Amino acid sequence: MNHEEHLNEISQNIIKLLGINFQANQFPDMERRMKAAAKELAIDVSVSNISDWLSKSNFSTLELNTLSAHLTINETYFFREKPALDLFQQRIIPELIEQRRGKNEQLRIWSAGCSSGEEPYSLAMILQYYFPELKTWDITILATDISPTAIQKALHGEYTDWSFRDTEDTLKNKYFTSTGKNWKIASEIKKMVTFSYLNLSKNAYPSSLTNTDNMDVIFCRNVMMYFTPQVIHEVSSRFRSAIIDDGWFITSQVELNDEYFGNFERVNYNNGIFYQKSLPKKAVVKTQNVRINPISSIKREKKVEKTITPKKSIIFTTEKHEQNTKPTNTKQRTTQNAATLYEKGEYQQCIESCLQNVENENLSKEVFSLLVKSFANSGKLNEGEKTIQKIISNQSATAEMYYIYASYLNEQSDNHQSELLLKKAIYLNHKHVLSHLMLGDLFLKKEKNNMAVKHYETVIALLDQYHENELVPDSDGLTAGRIKALAESVIINL
Repeated sequence: MNHEEHLNEISQNIIKLLGINFQANQFPDMERRMKAAAKELAIDVSVSNISDWLSKSNFSTLELNTLSAHLTINETYFFREKPALDLFQQRIIPELIEQRRGKNEQLRIWSAGCSSGEEPYSLAMILQYYFPELKTWDITILATDISPTAIQKALHGEYTDWSFRDTEDTLKNKYFTSTGKNWKIASEIKKMVTFSYLNLSKNAYPSSLTNTDNMDVIFCRNVMMYFTPQVIHEVSSRFRSAIIDDGWFITSQVELNDEYFGNFERVNYNNGIFYQKSLPKKAVVKTQNVRINPISSIKREKKVEKTITPKKSIIFTTEKHEQNTKPTNTKQRTTQNAATLYEKGEYQQCIESCLQNVENENLSKEVFSLLVKSFANSGKLNEGEKTIQKIISNQSATAEMYYIYASYLNEQSDNHQSELLLKKAIYLNHKHVLSHLMLGDLFLKKEKNNMAVKHYETVIALLDQYHENELVPDSDGLTAGRIKALAESVIINL
């Protein structure tokens, strides 16, 4: 069996164990992660040995925990994706309060794939701050994840400034205490959330044993994009069984797909699309096992609130290698060293490693991305911006680097500079999909809808050249079909 065949076998075994899908052009990233896991477990790091080891039938808890820690991406932040939280705060919770006040005063909420806890803690803060009458209610906020390492971080409840990039100062100051470098969550919020391990690709839910039944709302965002289609279908079916009639399933706007979630009714709210489990009397006709074009399936609704574009966080996650990227051995080795430091959370050491690469003229898109992310995650925003500007001015920057820098500034609300950088990226590569997508978002914020539509239509036209399940470069593993659906859903709601 050759190297590529071993990698393919490793990929298939990861799917069986964890449901995580590494496609062929992600094999370099998968190999690096698996070797790091094998090294931690004191296993021979050759791909042939890893392939043989993954083929065994029984794994210890330690082995599974180590695998999930290395193979999953746990990058998130508080109050992520405003339209979903607006739906939760402005519609779902008020309706449940009205229905159950004085009768069945309880709420059951599940954050599936909770990562390091920012999502369930955000939901707890919303309930605590905006709905004081709920203090006497029986509230369950269940938070599950496949990574025990992420759960331990959530239980510790301490976060860097970067986790608050979309958090109001009022809430941050009310529910967090500064520890000097980081922020510790208040005990009144922490005790509202119950964390536990759960592998969504297995059939341990819905069940009273795992407390995953009779849910009012399930949040599962930016998780299923890493699963195979078969696993997504199975998870969708189990989620529907876990939700009460008229309950809600909230997924990310880049994961919308009627083929997978056609057993729910689609609901438009605040420029977002969400799913509700309808009562039998108003159940919609289920879609067949084909993809529905959002242009024809999403009905235009009269909007009473200002349209808000779903905010994406694509860059500040672990980098995926592009297909056909074949760096030299030296570049590959130095990039992998920096990536390992980043994954361990050793951001200052990662910065130093990346800058050493720059000095040795080993600058690549991967090194540049790791440098930007490390500055962001260590809270050194001003220092990072100065360093990045110097690199951009002294090096032969690519479209991808301009896009990475624009994403960095966009997260800091520097929309003007982001726009200029994105235009430079498009000048260098007019087919760079994500630069057009972000420019569309920026123009939409400025209420320049015509310009926004122009870039969204360009995104759709460029993605027409891709296969629906093909991964888009620089998108952290998103397929052309999912990004296209996002662009189409924004256009149809303008």
